[in-house]
Amino acid sequence: MTELPFDPLELMRNSPSSMNVPGGLLTKKGAQPYVGCVPAIVGTLFFSGAHLSEVHDAIAACFDSYQLKVKPEFTWLFREDPPEGPSKQLFAKAKGLDAMLAAMDEDDGLSFHYTSGEQAHDAGPWEFQVTGLPAWQASMGDWGLCGLRFAVPLLFVEEQPSTFVNLFVEFARRLHAVHGYAGYGLVLSALRDTENQAFEAFLTSKLRGFDAGNLIAGAANAHQGIKTVGWLTAISHGYLEKIGHESTLRSELPMDWFRLHDYGDGVVIQAGPWPEPAPADASLPALLVLPNMLLQSIRTKEIGLHYASANSESRLIGWAATQWLQRFDVPVEQLMAFKAKLLDEPKLTAHR
Repeated sequence: MTELPFDPLELMRNSPSSMNVPGGLLTKKGAQPYVGCVPAIVGTLFFSGAHLSEVHDAIAACFDSYQLKVKPEFTWLFREDPPEGPSKQLFAKAKGLDAMLAAMDEDDGLSFHYTSGEQAHDAGPWEFQVTGLPAWQASMGDWGLCGLRFAVPLLFVEEQPSTFVNLFVEFARRLHAVHGYAGYGLVLSALRDTENQAFEAFLTSKLRGFDAGNLIAGAANAHQGIKTVGWLTAISHGYLEKIGHESTLRSELPMDWFRLHDYGDGVVIQAGPWPEPAPADASLPALLVLPNMLLQSIRTKEIGLHYASANSESRLIGWAATQWLQRFDVPVEQLMAFKAKLLDEPKLTAHR
């Protein structure tokens, strides 16, 4: 296994800015002079109807709330095949998101990716990304779902965990989310995503609490089941019915450690007071194992995480992607032991 000349967990705790990862690290050509990815706290939600005007309004409202409560330092906006305007522009010169959404036809694919890197190809810790199907694809029913992803710096959640939780629940409510999750993740360079997947594959092998894969790939499979669990996990009532309703969550997830936030169309499960990185050299955290096993039956059986590498670099594809999906699975007979293990893990009740 490739080793890095730093301890990721130690740097995240003491010097988050030092975790700006050089572009192309762990690839054949080696590190490049740009920021390839940045650790952050990331929320992802999957929903339907991004071609509808009322969903446009909901997306714009989410973006306005994010800007008001997070105050991100955006620098760039990228769009894929926009119906008007450039595909890359400075954030300071871009129209408001509500105005751009209002100008779109229902058969326009929805693609907005706000980033915060200094240069266009740099990653930064603030990100707001939306991808949505045009009406003609949505009507076919098997093209996946739409997705929204937002990120904040690590220290933001360290200082304001409730603000992030409230934003995630608000967005789930506005978008009528089908499912979603939040926790540790990497914000990769928007323009050079594939060059930085090798580092993401490496980091997720060391820290199981990190998300993997981009929003577009996740949305393509999102209609087949949930992707994963996290610090926050959104589940619609339709999925809850498949595992036994909200009462099942309350009986299986002790409320000293877990909290259920109602978002109208479902609930957000909060596991502990803050995100869990879940180092691979430590035992699995009960805070993630227990909801994972409870929701295992509604998890998607396949997922697109990374693209294949021509240079045999590490990627989460095929068997490796499946292993990532199953990283919190344990034998059923161990569940009682993990419930007992909760006693040694952070309680929510101590941080209310």
